[in-house]
Amino acid sequence: MATHHHPIPLPEPGPGAKDNGQLAAWLGLTSFTFMMGTFVAANVYLRGWNPQVFGVQLPDEIKNLSYISTLVLIVTTVVLMIAGILFRNSSYKKFLGTMGFGALLYTAYLILQIELCVKYFQAGAAITTINATITIFQIITALVSLGFIAAVGWYGDSQNGKALRRLVPGAMAVWTYAVITGIVVLIITDVVSVGQFADWCGTRLQQLVK
Repeated sequence: MATHHHPIPLPEPGPGAKDNGQLAAWLGLTSFTFMMGTFVAANVYLRGWNPQVFGVQLPDEIKNLSYISTLVLIVTTVVLMIAGILFRNSSYKKFLGTMGFGALLYTAYLILQIELCVKYFQAGAAITTINATITIFQIITALVSLGFIAAVGWYGDSQNGKALRRLVPGAMAVWTYAVITGIVVLIITDVVSVGQFADWCGTRLQQLVK
């Protein structure tokens, strides 16, 4: 991430911003979870209520895209863990570099989710009803995560990491939430099963080895 930008100084977060930011982040995530959970529950209910209509098999093209999206999320989780360790150790430059890589991963995930949403709409009314809306929620979390990464990059050259120490804890909650819920929701909604995903990864590894 760039360490020099607009010459006009931005106000740094004031005292108490860290705790207030964490509280606001978790309250927002709790509200968002209840809202998204309604659609996830509807997905499960509709498949059980009328499996002939809503228990449809996703086309291979959509499954492959879902597997790639899940793989990107898993890699993002690893990057976030590394970034969190670096931040805790006050290695701010390495932290910013790691989050730069995280920004690329989130951007890739966002593109995949948008493409996945488009394919849901193209696949018919049943798939659109049970999967497209949930995918839109995933797109929203990716956008918010990218917004926080951009904020971290903007304040990354603050002296002694003061602004980062107040900004990152709340942002880290959102980043972690985004990747965990993304993986859990994909499994709950039967877009990706653990066994099928493992088989898919094994097949891809064999192809790479060959």
